[in-house]
Amino acid sequence: MQVANAHLKKTDASEHLYTWDFMSPSGGMIQASNSLCLATNTISSRKIYDVIFIPSFHYTNKEALSKFLKKSEPLYQWLRDQWGEGTYLAANCTGTFVLASTGLLNDKRATTTWWLERQFRNRFPKVNLEMHPLVTEEDRLICAGAHAAFWTQTIRVLSHFSGAAIATQCARSMLIDVTQSTQTPLLPLMTERTHNDALIHRAQEWLHKRMGTDVQMADLADHLAITKRTLTRRFQLALDVTPLAYLQNMRIDSARALLETGKFSIEQICAYVGYADSSSFTRLFRERIGITPGVYRNRFKGDKTSEKPQEAND
Repeated sequence: MQVANAHLKKTDASEHLYTWDFMSPSGGMIQASNSLCLATNTISSRKIYDVIFIPSFHYTNKEALSKFLKKSEPLYQWLRDQWGEGTYLAANCTGTFVLASTGLLNDKRATTTWWLERQFRNRFPKVNLEMHPLVTEEDRLICAGAHAAFWTQTIRVLSHFSGAAIATQCARSMLIDVTQSTQTPLLPLMTERTHNDALIHRAQEWLHKRMGTDVQMADLADHLAITKRTLTRRFQLALDVTPLAYLQNMRIDSARALLETGKFSIEQICAYVGYADSSSFTRLFRERIGITPGVYRNRFKGDKTSEKPQEAND
């Protein structure tokens, strides 16, 4: 907002500068999760705001999240009242859980941080959660993905209140890439999920060892001495994906890592992750990631050195 004010002072809108307050349920000095101390106003204040940012907060575990949301209940009616008066509500990352707890997101589009997607869906089944967009907006409710997405979200908010020109100037000043509008190229497909099914642990290990080969699910079922139907059912119960989808996600994530090195051709990477046909690989990559392997490599490749990938073996 300070950057926006600096640009606004150079225009005819210099009288419309931003001011801000930090708010908390009880007011007074509080310590943020980064140990920064802030002087806050109480939410009992009758002041109506143009926009309220609900920041992300430190996540430790599921139980701690439940306690935090329970403790935050005094905020929910205040947020609902502010929204009812025309206020924009913007939340990102874990802060989207607070916004969703108000009930205002029910039957509306929203997004959240990728690593808490499952918890969000389970807690708020009435929200139309979309993990593709980086920022969603509906009915003055603006949600953003993982923590750094708040930069793009803030530019969106500035465009509403100060216009596209000021928003663009702020983005340029802060080196914010507003062309990145989707989370999909950044999301890991192999999200970590713990389970206690020893048979599926064996299946995962078998698939990892044979990622670069012509894998048949019938062979995996035979290896585990179960039917393909039982394999699929157990896999979905443990990991919420089919064995084939798990293998495809593993291959795509491995390909992404190799593409980011910028050292290998698409054909080399296809062969390494188990695809003989580069067109099939490209089609699947685009379906899952939203862009082609070539575009992905150009966007995310770094200066890292790499050796030629070794063949997977038993």
